[in-house]
Amino acid sequence: MTIRAALAAAVFATIAAAQPVRLDPPAQPESGMPFLTTAADGTLYLSWLDPHNGGHALRFSRLQGGKWSPPEMIAAGKNWFVNWADFPSLSVQPDGTMLAHWLSRSAGGGKFGYGIRVARRTAGAWREIHGMSLDEKDDYAGFLSFAGTGAVYLSPPAGAPPAAHSGHGEHGHRKTLRFLQLHADGRAATDIELDADVCSCCQTALARTASGLIAAYRDHSPGEIRDISVVRFVNGAWTEPRTLHADGWRINGCPTEGPSIATAGAGRVAIAWLTRANAQPKVQLALSSDDGARFSTPVRLDSGNPLGRPSLAPLHNGAYLAAWLEKTHGVRAEIRLRHVSANGVAGPAVTVAEVPASRTTGFPKVAVSGGQIVLAWRDERVRAAVLPLQSLSKKESK
Repeated sequence: MTIRAALAAAVFATIAAAQPVRLDPPAQPESGMPFLTTAADGTLYLSWLDPHNGGHALRFSRLQGGKWSPPEMIAAGKNWFVNWADFPSLSVQPDGTMLAHWLSRSAGGGKFGYGIRVARRTAGAWREIHGMSLDEKDDYAGFLSFAGTGAVYLSPPAGAPPAAHSGHGEHGHRKTLRFLQLHADGRAATDIELDADVCSCCQTALARTASGLIAAYRDHSPGEIRDISVVRFVNGAWTEPRTLHADGWRINGCPTEGPSIATAGAGRVAIAWLTRANAQPKVQLALSSDDGARFSTPVRLDSGNPLGRPSLAPLHNGAYLAAWLEKTHGVRAEIRLRHVSANGVAGPAVTVAEVPASRTTGFPKVAVSGGQIVLAWRDERVRAAVLPLQSLSKKESK
């Protein structure tokens, strides 16, 4: 066994031996849609939705000294669109300014008439600063992902009549991928189309590399092929969409299952996603060492029967942590975690929690902060657990 292989084996054994400790946040019963984000100083933030006065409230908490801070309200309302797959998010800027988004229904709109609201926190106060598709009656904009003061999201085609983006099938309910750039003071600077035809209800992912932003999303190609595509902002312009890996997943409808992305410095990017191409479900991960210009052959993460919903977190040495849902027995599933080395070697799967194999579990999220691995998910309310990272870090630094 080589020295590298021996060290990798030691790292994997450390994770496998670690026992998760429950650390539930101050969320209410029936809360949901947890979202984790890490600030530049390493502070971890968790946002979620609580029931509130017959409507909903978007709140967040910080993980400080091994416990969650009292929750702070971002916004509240009674006309929100709340859906298991299109969830609010939170972004923390280096100067401490914060951005958040949530979804609200249009007045007099139909079942899926909703848009995006964006708010900004400065000097301890939240103020709504921007909105997209807020007047849509029968269609929607959503599935937004922040990276700094930039965001990608799905939107109806610009200027198209309602008939052009309603209905079902390959030529119905069309969505585009758009990029929103905010000025430092919160004003919208840019809102442009990046892809004119994408999968209509899958999560987007956005991250920053040394070369610029990189976005990953589920695309829509002729023949109802819905594989993952990537666009990059390089030398002042966005590239044309490029297929990450030609899975060839043909599905006449949206799978409601987008990718996760993470960057680990030194040009390193990782993207994880679910495919069910050829009736063979897989959670896969592809790595890049050149800021996403090229990606490796995918590494399989799941244990053979995945439900999907992957989440990624970077480690300091170019490695990553990947979480996903694995079906087990009956209507149950497990949240599992794997370490993946910088050269694509995946360690053994570690079970963090058993959960319902349903939409009610939502999309589990993983992050690393303060020497701990933190996972958040939903099981009747928002839950969280931590695993130690200290031993792992010591092994990797040798």
